[in-house]
Amino acid sequence: MLIAKKYCAKKNGVLLFLVLILLLLFSYLKFYQRITVKNIIHFKNLHNGDIVLRCGRSTESFTVYLVDDNSEFTHIGIISLENDIPYVIHSVPSKTNFIQKEKLSIFLNSKNASKFAIYRSNFNEVHLDKVVKTANSYYLNKYVFDPKYDLTTNTKLYCTELVLKAFNAVGSPLKVKPKELNYIIGKHSIIFPSEFTKLPFFTRII
Repeated sequence: MLIAKKYCAKKNGVLLFLVLILLLLFSYLKFYQRITVKNIIHFKNLHNGDIVLRCGRSTESFTVYLVDDNSEFTHIGIISLENDIPYVIHSVPSKTNFIQKEKLSIFLNSKNASKFAIYRSNFNEVHLDKVVKTANSYYLNKYVFDPKYDLTTNTKLYCTELVLKAFNAVGSPLKVKPKELNYIIGKHSIIFPSEFTKLPFFTRII
């Protein structure tokens, strides 16, 4: 009798494991099969301080997709116009981990993104120029990506933290809600990209 119970428990454990694997596989296929962004993208009428969101293709992006049940997007950055060329200032894990600034066409290349959107706030042009200048200072001062997702460190920033602090630094506090996640190693309060799409003064333009 005892042997039979142990056998049933083991069998149920194997079945549960297989179900979890199938759910993960289904989620990954759904995540990966999003609409592919074209390699060459031409944008007009973009403004300094617009924010761009993408659904990335990396392992980190898939993790965000799994954890955030509201996730349409997994990464975010601030648009900086330089000689009418749109760049994106953003924070992402990399070899150096420095804050990055790259052309929008690279940020949204199909190797990096499967879906995207651009949002615009109702702050005035002078104010948004200051936001971009602040974000650019993070890049120039070689701030780095924060793998611990700690909102109290100001020279280590993750993607949503960079956007939040660039706006907050020039007097336009964004009231975004962190989501508390429980890990084996402890708890973390993380702000997900989807929170920015809920703010009333941001409008989706693309």
